[in-house]
Formats: sequence, C-alpha cells, structure tokens
Amino acid sequence: MLFGLALLLAGCGKQIEGAGMADLPKSFVLTSAPITLPVDAVTLPSSAEIVTLNCTGCHSAEMITSQPRLDAQKWQLEIVKMRKVFHAPIEIHDDAKLVTALMQLQRPSRTAY
Repeated sequence: MLFGLALLLAGCGKQIEGAGMADLPKSFVLTSAPITLPVDAVTLPSSAEIVTLNCTGCHSAEMITSQPRLDAQKWQLEIVKMRKVFHAPIEIHDDAKLVTALMQLQRPSRTAY
C-alpha cells in the first residue's frame, strides 16, 4: 500500500505533461500537502501475517477484527468476492491459510443471558 502511495505521490510538484492533459493550462502543477493518518488502535498478531499481507492494504486491523463471526465457507466466499469483484491480488493457493487465520481472529460468540 505504501509503495502504491509513493508512486501516486511521486509526481507531486512536477509539471504535468503528456497525453490526456491537453485541457490543462501549461502552468498546472501538483503540490504536496502533509496529512496525518489515524492511528489504528488494533494490531494483528504475527500469527495473522497472511491477513496482514492480503487484507490490510485496503482494510484496517480494527475493521477486520470487528467483522461478524463467519464459518469457513462464508470466509471463502468473501475471499473470492475480494479477488473477483475488487481485484484483490490474493493468490488462490493462500485461500486455506487465509480462511484459517480470519477465523482465528474472530471475536468469541456472545452468549445470551
């Protein structure tokens, strides 16, 4: 994710030239602006490295750990959806490890009183 952001920002401060920019004035320049990103209050354990590598480019650790409890089949469907609909670069051979790790990250079920 950081590499992609670095590539995106690499052009900041440089004059824009090239195809598709004919409508912009020649003096058009991008400038950098500092931003402060929120601190993620939740961190994933090292045992969930497969989740960190495949999911945290788009999802925060807090968002991942606050999902409703799903069984293995439903997690598999979520992974397939991320790959097919959102073009997540998840290797098929990682699916089983990813499902296991996601299930281990789930919060315990709440017991009705």
